[in-house]
Amino acid sequence: MKNFLLLILLTTVGFWLQAQTLVSTEPQNKNVVLEEYTGIHCQYCPDGHKIAQGIADANPGRVVLINVHQGSFAVPSGSEPDFRTPFGDPLAAQTGLTGYPSGTVNRHVFAGSSSTALNRGSWSGAADQIMAMPSPVNVGIESSFNPDTRELTVNVELYYTATSAVTSNFINVALLQDSVLGPQTGGGMGSNYVHMHILRYFLTGQWGDEVTTTTQGTLVNRTYVYTIPASYNNVPCVPEDCRVAVYVAQSHQEVLTGDMVDAIGGTNRFIGTAAVAADFKQGTASLPCDFTCQVEGALTSGEQYEFTFAPVDVIPGWTDYFTIDGVQYTGSAVVALNQNEAKNIQLTVVPGDTPEVATYRMTMKSVAYPGAPAKIADVSVISGITTLVVNGSGGPETTDHESAYLEGLAFAGCTTYTSIPASQLVKAVNNGALVDVNSIFYNVAWTFPAFKDSEAEAVKAILNSGRNVLVAGQDIGWDIMSGASGSNGNAITQDLYTNYLCAKFIDDGGTTNNQITAVLYDEIYGAAGNSTVVDVYAGNMYPDQIDTLSPARPIFLYKNLNTKRAALRVEKNGYKAAYFGIGFEMMSTTAVRNQITKLTYDWFNEVISGVQYEEALAKLMGQNYPNPANMETVLPLNDLKKEMVVKVMDMNGKVVSIIPVSSGTQSLHVNTNDLPAGQYICTLCDGKKIIETRRITVAH
Repeated sequence: MKNFLLLILLTTVGFWLQAQTLVSTEPQNKNVVLEEYTGIHCQYCPDGHKIAQGIADANPGRVVLINVHQGSFAVPSGSEPDFRTPFGDPLAAQTGLTGYPSGTVNRHVFAGSSSTALNRGSWSGAADQIMAMPSPVNVGIESSFNPDTRELTVNVELYYTATSAVTSNFINVALLQDSVLGPQTGGGMGSNYVHMHILRYFLTGQWGDEVTTTTQGTLVNRTYVYTIPASYNNVPCVPEDCRVAVYVAQSHQEVLTGDMVDAIGGTNRFIGTAAVAADFKQGTASLPCDFTCQVEGALTSGEQYEFTFAPVDVIPGWTDYFTIDGVQYTGSAVVALNQNEAKNIQLTVVPGDTPEVATYRMTMKSVAYPGAPAKIADVSVISGITTLVVNGSGGPETTDHESAYLEGLAFAGCTTYTSIPASQLVKAVNNGALVDVNSIFYNVAWTFPAFKDSEAEAVKAILNSGRNVLVAGQDIGWDIMSGASGSNGNAITQDLYTNYLCAKFIDDGGTTNNQITAVLYDEIYGAAGNSTVVDVYAGNMYPDQIDTLSPARPIFLYKNLNTKRAALRVEKNGYKAAYFGIGFEMMSTTAVRNQITKLTYDWFNEVISGVQYEEALAKLMGQNYPNPANMETVLPLNDLKKEMVVKVMDMNGKVVSIIPVSSGTQSLHVNTNDLPAGQYICTLCDGKKIIETRRITVAH
């Protein structure tokens, strides 16, 4: 087979050198090649698979996923399928991995690491870095398959837009298989787990096919022919479920870029570009919101392209259209473009009365080459929304549990809320599109990284503008502040944690932190109640134990212990923020969870205002005297209009005395003779509602 392959290369090189047919000659940024090391007995691998797929879904056409079954978790037992290949162990050996799932993103060594292996919480941020880097080479792919002989032919075309830093590059052509059923310890599907992107074979051998001319302007053409066997390790190989990934590496390490096509009739032929500079805008019901999409055709002049503009998710009452050369279209249109001619298309979204964040997609397809990848440009409009639930990008658990926040906002009576991913929040902030948004409920759940740098900067920008943010999730403090292996904190995220949320990380907690109790003297959350904290992450329960940095104050404790603080709130520089060391999905008592959301929503929207509330109610109960108290202290009252009670509590929230107060009372004498020296809280209550609090000191 090796000699036959070489013959194909030699006899086809003259034809391919005549002209570039697949690949762009314009400089492009790198695509991501994520090699994930996985297995069939790997509890956390399904989470890794979801994270990887999420990265690919968020970046269409920019991400190649390769699942390498390797290591002890990949070893089958009995009649279990064997997804391993001879290539897995050598690949893993050059990564420095220490656990599964691990992954390499373009086999790049990122800042702060000494090896290419990354835990799943680091993949998304690493992918963002790679996609922002220019690639010296572009990759074109075309595949064909003969079903009678099972012969796969892959044509590869490289064009160097810049000179490679390393003279010797290597083309890697990998055969991947999707939709293979098999066992998986995690995932909850038993032996019917759907394995995707399985590495089956390298057509170019372990480390690829060498390219020695890698200077700017070089065009490289190679053809690879391979007969796909009926099975690998007795696991059937179905060509219809196969894909071909092609990527270029410097030596055997750094991957410059890559792409992926179907094994049967696949191509990534470059047809042109479509891009929108300002892609997120604030809209108003019934008023057109316009975007400019610049397109450019790369095919021969006069070639026809089909343009489609439509909502990703239909919103009742919202409409859209687009305009080319003064002609307005709805749905789709076929228009001819000249080669390398730039043309502006106006995209128009008209929001309806339904408050929402809506994303619309412009799709550009070649009529002559329908199999070539379409060019996609997305635009988003926010209209009528005042409150956002933002799902962090560190893993699928955020969207899995967004209902814990959405249900609470419905309970709070908010009718102008929706949820968006953190990537959308970043775009909205960067485009100044959150004009009407006052409150953000940021759902981290149990994901890593808790915040990408861009997300942390977006949250800080929101707070700097005087708007309000709640952040909730377990292991946020651990991820940002601990410095432990596998954590992702840096100066940007630590600034958000300490200087904006005003939080201090103490410990990542454990199963003993299984109840949160409201700090009763807090004016906002004191009457919220208590809830059991439950394990919703299959044995991974790490409720962050935190402390406050001035001017923050504690609002919830674990098991009513002032030494174990679970949440805080802060008013600073015109903004309000709350931070919970657990995700709301971990609160088992729905009524308490919803009440916390309502109290936060009311506080953010000044239905309850901490500072104003204190000032207004100070008229009802003044500061005690003498303070410190010895035998007795007096609480001044302002002629109460109804019967109330005063509760005296120690700093752990334990009620040590309840004193009825009659209507018309102007002062209350509190006996402190039997109280141990220390700090106490006196709370004036109307039924269950906390009206006012005062801190007193007892000294004997």
